[in-house]
Amino acid sequence: MARFDTRDVKEILDMLEDEISFIPKLPRVEKMKMRSKIRKQANWLLAWSNPTAEIIYHRLEERLSDVFSLYPYGVSDKVKKLLKVKSERLHSKEAQE
Repeated sequence: MARFDTRDVKEILDMLEDEISFIPKLPRVEKMKMRSKIRKQANWLLAWSNPTAEIIYHRLEERLSDVFSLYPYGVSDKVKKLLKVKSERLHSKEAQE
C-alpha cells in the first residue's frame, strides 16, 4: 500500500498555507484560523492508501471549501499539479518495489 510520507504531506500543506498570504482583505486572525484548519488535514493525508491526485484534490476541496473559495485565481491548478507529481512519484516508487 502506497502512502504519502510526512515530507510530501508537509509540502502539500505548506503550499496551501502559503497561498493564504495572497488572499486580499482578510483579517490576520482569519488567516491564522485557516492555516490551523489546513494543518489539521495532515493525519488523514498520511493515512490515505493509494491516493490519486484527483481524489485527494476533491477531498481537500470538500474539507477546506471555505479556504478554497477565497483563494485567488490559479491556486487550484497549482495544487492539482503538485498533487499529481506527488501521487505519480508515489505510484512509481510502489511499482519499483
